[in-house]
Amino acid sequence: MKRTFDYALVPHEGDWRAAEIYRAGWEFNNPLAVRKVSLHAGSLPKRWGLLNVSQRDVVVSALKPGRGGSVVLRVYEAAGRPSSGVKIKLNAGISSAREVSLLEDGGAELKVVDDTLQFDLGPYQIKTFSLKLLPLNPGK
Repeated sequence: MKRTFDYALVPHEGDWRAAEIYRAGWEFNNPLAVRKVSLHAGSLPKRWGLLNVSQRDVVVSALKPGRGGSVVLRVYEAAGRPSSGVKIKLNAGISSAREVSLLEDGGAELKVVDDTLQFDLGPYQIKTFSLKLLPLNPGK
């Protein structure tokens, strides 16, 4: 049986945390898929993202459909350092948020301000959130 694998060398200065090697590995294993289209008029801004994460050491590892029409967001701290006051702002309306287990059960209700979650992460800690989003209003 023949087996193959891909690998990459990432030269950098400083330690792996400063070089964000975890991010380079994630990008290597999950390349961006792009489809080029011709120039056209549209209503979207020139730059837009579904969510913004306030700290670079915090990585979004999942954003997927959850139970009962919810959306599951999973994040982790990748550099082995505590991260206080992490903010994740969604460019979608959040009606409620709950921190849940890795199995997406139970958990405490979180306060959502301006469609933003705020929380703390310990070194290498994983957190999972169940979000209820507001219905889209395409007229706005």
